[in-house]
Amino acid sequence: MAWKRRSGRLGELAEGLVKAGALQFGTFTLPDGGYSSYYVDLRGLASYPGAYGMAVEALSELVSKKAPRADALCAVPVTGLLFASPMAVALGKPMVYTRLGKHENERLVEGEVRPGWNVVVVDEITTSGRTILAAADAVEDEGGKVTSAVVLVDRLEGAREKLSKRGITLHAATDILELADLLHSMELITDENMKAITQSVGKKQPPRRRS
Repeated sequence: MAWKRRSGRLGELAEGLVKAGALQFGTFTLPDGGYSSYYVDLRGLASYPGAYGMAVEALSELVSKKAPRADALCAVPVTGLLFASPMAVALGKPMVYTRLGKHENERLVEGEVRPGWNVVVVDEITTSGRTILAAADAVEDEGGKVTSAVVLVDRLEGAREKLSKRGITLHAATDILELADLLHSMELITDENMKAITQSVGKKQPPRRRS
């Protein structure tokens, strides 16, 4: 994504996510077992090439700027593969991916991780950081190291702090509050939707230290 025009491009991406039905409101059970009044579902984004292309471009630029010396990408299953695959081609970097589980004689990481490689974990969204940490564990078991992770959307519910304790820096193209502010200003979500998001973040986001 051409971040010299970040505000405009992010607005286009936000609008594309709404058209793709990626932002839903109601009562949802999240993968980590928690509950939320909204849900970001990016699994169908590839059916909308405009928004999908912007998302891939934004994540690729994050890797280029924040982790330029990365040796490889590791996709978190399942939706992380949707983004990491075209990113690997665009960046000219090897890609591996982790399995949700493994059978006997199967590896948890598919693809080659060479000893000492600096691997960036790629996922579409993060809440608690649990899936990113699981991927990092698998990569490190193969002899690689993980110091960075990139996601399209940070839900602002503690993942950044949890990953930081493990020495992993989280880089997000945007976060749910920035996304909601944009969509609300464009009248693409209601006041009630905006309130649901801000209340959800407020309940779960750890206090931030002021610099």
